[in-house]
Amino acid sequence: MVVHFMGMSLRRLVIIFPLSTSSPHGAVQVLSTLKERTPLLERLEVKGLLDVDVANAVFNAALSLPQLSTFHTEYFTIRMVHLIPLAQLNHLRRISLALDENTHFINSTATFTPTFHSLETVNLATTTLSYATKFILRFLLETPLREFTLAFCHLSNQEDIAHLSSAMSQALPHSLMTTIRVWDEESTGSPLGDHAYALDVSTLQNLFVFSDLEVFTFNITMDYGAIDNNLIGDLVAHWPALRALSLVPTGRTPCPVVSLPLEGLIHFTKCRNLIYLNVLFDGSNIWSQHPARNGSSCPSLRYLDVHASPLTFRDLNTLASLISDIFPNLIGGIKSLEPSIEEDSAERAMLWSIVTGRYNLLVQT
Repeated sequence: MVVHFMGMSLRRLVIIFPLSTSSPHGAVQVLSTLKERTPLLERLEVKGLLDVDVANAVFNAALSLPQLSTFHTEYFTIRMVHLIPLAQLNHLRRISLALDENTHFINSTATFTPTFHSLETVNLATTTLSYATKFILRFLLETPLREFTLAFCHLSNQEDIAHLSSAMSQALPHSLMTTIRVWDEESTGSPLGDHAYALDVSTLQNLFVFSDLEVFTFNITMDYGAIDNNLIGDLVAHWPALRALSLVPTGRTPCPVVSLPLEGLIHFTKCRNLIYLNVLFDGSNIWSQHPARNGSSCPSLRYLDVHASPLTFRDLNTLASLISDIFPNLIGGIKSLEPSIEEDSAERAMLWSIVTGRYNLLVQT
């Protein structure tokens, strides 16, 4: 760790610890001097697999900085003993924290849990969804929060997801939230077998209370077959300011039935600010279908990712034509899930590449 560059006027500091800290005592000493060396520090980022003493020193340092507005940690967990005083900092606007069993939500004996009353952005990484749900209910009630991001790494069931969704709709400010991102990092890009829990659409409907939402990501290891035309219509009606939407299962989660028809994409013509769209829809069996757009399109969309949307060879021209009518201004064509070793996914990816080629020809003419 280099200390010589730390000065009284320093506003931002990033500390990256190696995999093995050879001198934890030295690291603790340096961290303990941040208040005196960098009294004007506004942004502190610390990354590394830290032992308990060094991690404690990081959180104590953050608590000592009078101007700190952004605090980012990565790869080590915060404990309740530091979480409670951190929530009382008046100037903290953005935090990134990791939660696990060492945070001790259940065993906390605190009779009073303060709320992060100045917080605008939260990024959480956790092993199990229940820790994030507890954090939301205990620390984010009545906050001026605008952005919430959650990454977790253990497979979850419908009950876990339902509790998380309910906590968000209960605790987060309905009129202020602009960004919600939730994704499952486990098994990304790898097969998961033949079964996944089915996503209950009420989980998503709970979040329609956030009327000014602009960015929504919900990528988890579940079967998204219940997402249909009606849900997308309701989603667009409740989130008219949407700029980016990613609503697909994690990686190669099995989804044997895709209920959203091609016509469902027409709903997005009502989103005048939409730039990025990642959805799973049924692009097959449209030979005799020509969805009526009534002249509507979504000219703002620049990036379309169809994930693992099914399609058939006979419909490629029709599919390319309809997508070009609805989304005429895509950059780089249409993206899809990269093929795996399975033959069917390789064929699907090839067909989507053909659709992309035909789309590009159509929009250039």
